[in-house]
Amino acid sequence: MVGTLLEATVKTFLDDRFKLEPVAATIMGNHSHDHRLGDLTADGFAARSEFTEDWLRRFVGMGEESLDPYQKVDRALVLTELRGEHALQPFERWRRQPSLYSDLITRGAYYILLRGYSGPEDRLAMLAERLAEAPAALDAARANLDPARVPPEWIAIAERTAPAGAAFLRDELPKSLPDTSLGRIVGRALLPAANAAADALDRYVAWLRADLLPKARGTFAIGRETFEALLKEKELLDHDASSLRAYGEELFRETETKIAEAARALGDDDWRDSVARLRRDHPEADQLVNTYRVEMERSREAVRLSSIASIPYGEDLAVETMPDFQRTTYPYAAYVAAAPFEANRRGRFWVTLPMADDDERTRRERLEGHPRAGIPVIACHEGYPGHHLQLTYAADNASLARKALRSNLMVEGWGLYVEELMTEIGFLDSPETRLLRLKDLLWRAARVVVDVGLATGEMTFDEAVAYMVERPKLEPPNAIAEVRRYTLTPTQPSSYALGREAILALRDKARAKGWGMRFFHDKLLGAGSLPPKLLARDVDL
Repeated sequence: MVGTLLEATVKTFLDDRFKLEPVAATIMGNHSHDHRLGDLTADGFAARSEFTEDWLRRFVGMGEESLDPYQKVDRALVLTELRGEHALQPFERWRRQPSLYSDLITRGAYYILLRGYSGPEDRLAMLAERLAEAPAALDAARANLDPARVPPEWIAIAERTAPAGAAFLRDELPKSLPDTSLGRIVGRALLPAANAAADALDRYVAWLRADLLPKARGTFAIGRETFEALLKEKELLDHDASSLRAYGEELFRETETKIAEAARALGDDDWRDSVARLRRDHPEADQLVNTYRVEMERSREAVRLSSIASIPYGEDLAVETMPDFQRTTYPYAAYVAAAPFEANRRGRFWVTLPMADDDERTRRERLEGHPRAGIPVIACHEGYPGHHLQLTYAADNASLARKALRSNLMVEGWGLYVEELMTEIGFLDSPETRLLRLKDLLWRAARVVVDVGLATGEMTFDEAVAYMVERPKLEPPNAIAEVRRYTLTPTQPSSYALGREAILALRDKARAKGWGMRFFHDKLLGAGSLPPKLLARDVDL
């Protein structure tokens, strides 16, 4: 009875949340609100804040005395989500982030195309209604954005992603209309709405550049107090900002020692020389996507043969070119999971190619971010047994809470952990690949330091970019794109290293109890994307 009540309460919580966030609902595979963008006025954001406070009170008041251990973890997971949202409320992102509005329009269109839950005519008819709301959404943005709070760096993001979104609506969306009588009827509503939304995005970019940018003097830093609240209340970590920075610096030093040893094994006195040489051996742009596709298949077969984890039935992974509107903050690649509330389990791995207008130096630097010896590492991290495997398991979880909610510590920590795991089983054991894997670990350690600095305001954007270029040796255009994303997602950059550390600690406990590797991994994956403290409780470690 209690379990039924908890599940019913979680369902109501999610239904109410999806009403407020229709695009998020589409991405998750709930299609009840595909015809809407959502209320982006000040009143709409006030309703979101009220929702968080109301549901936080309700789940706190529910108590856990009558719940079994599994249900207690579900309740705790919802509370971590709500407490994280509560901690961020005073920052009022909706007054600061221009791309919050413009990207919602683009994603709201793209994910309706991506999710194949019904026939294209039905989906595109809903999209026509959604896009009709786009001009009003951008009017709300102009009313909401406060120049005293808007950071110029966030304008730089929006003025790059919004034009790409407009181009997608004008050029790519019409190609999705089926050449049927119903498709042509739908097109009469969709194409004018798409063009009007694209025109509105263009006007928005012009306004950002001419009106908002000259007056923008805000900050993306959420502040030490809020950052530490996210660490403690959302991710259930014991770190504060100072201890987290010290952890990142120590991990950087340890990894730098290991990478120096790996470089000497390749005959180099300096690991930077090794990396520079390996970067020059990369696939050309027209071969990059296929190279990743081959490596994804190879890593999947390695997981199957080694039996380190079970591969869920029905999963599939497509390797595709990164959409233009995502390039600004994803310089290398990204994984897009299947919608947990749909039956389809096809994930997508996006690869960032050079842009048509890149100069020769930028084009070369972008391609050097995909060294041939490092591509197997990325295939393991993003595909098998990495994000695709982990998030497919999470999508199949019977718990509504665990389907819908996820901790970055588990998601990103698992992706980084499996790089080490696949090295241990001999899949990533070439000396060149090992060095590049350590270089990527160095990059993840540097992310921790930069994450703390950006979120607390102790590091500027330019200082963070310089740090990522000088210390882990990211290519300059890719470092800029990385740091842009870090400013938008405090604590996420730290989650790779912290999650890896937590999973390794759990593995040590599992070995002490006599668990086999496959049993341990399947238990972990089957629990969902939980913060490590909840994960340990759930799997009895």
